[in-house]
Amino acid sequence: MKVIVLGGGVVGVTSAYYLAKEGHEVTVIDRGPAPAAETSQGNAGMLCFGLAEPWAAPGVPWQAARWLLAAQAPLRLTAWTDPAMWRWLRQAWANCAPGRFAVNRERLTRLALYSRERLKVVRALTGIDYDGRQRGTVVVCRTAADLVRAEEEGQFYRRHGIDFQVVDRTACFGFEPGLAHS
Repeated sequence: MKVIVLGGGVVGVTSAYYLAKEGHEVTVIDRGPAPAAETSQGNAGMLCFGLAEPWAAPGVPWQAARWLLAAQAPLRLTAWTDPAMWRWLRQAWANCAPGRFAVNRERLTRLALYSRERLKVVRALTGIDYDGRQRGTVVVCRTAADLVRAEEEGQFYRRHGIDFQVVDRTACFGFEPGLAHS
């Protein structure tokens, strides 16, 4: 079968690799001059397998409504007359309900952990190397409510075998010294 993969980032290249390995004729099309030239730029170049959460989460609709009113909004909706956009918004809103969020978070976490294992296999089989460090992610809790939420999230992630630690200020500065000045 002839397959076209759109995007030569980590997902596109890995998908193309597995498709070709199964005998498909694969063409990768990317806007950049080379594979992975813009990989994960929107995520600071990080692959965060341990913090995979759906964007559709409780509280997001209200946050999104505030964003739409902001001058420097991280979210913009321009096709107000497009029925497909309204259908998408309804579906997204429905997935923000706590029960749907829990189901989607569970699925996304399993997919992320599977993807991490597949990436290890591809790196071992191909010898592909990159400046990858696996030192974890620091999430700063600024309020007591944030800390309670972090403890609850920690229980979820530890159930999935993900090392998740809640630490005090001093330990946090040890992980990320730049925070000591904030």
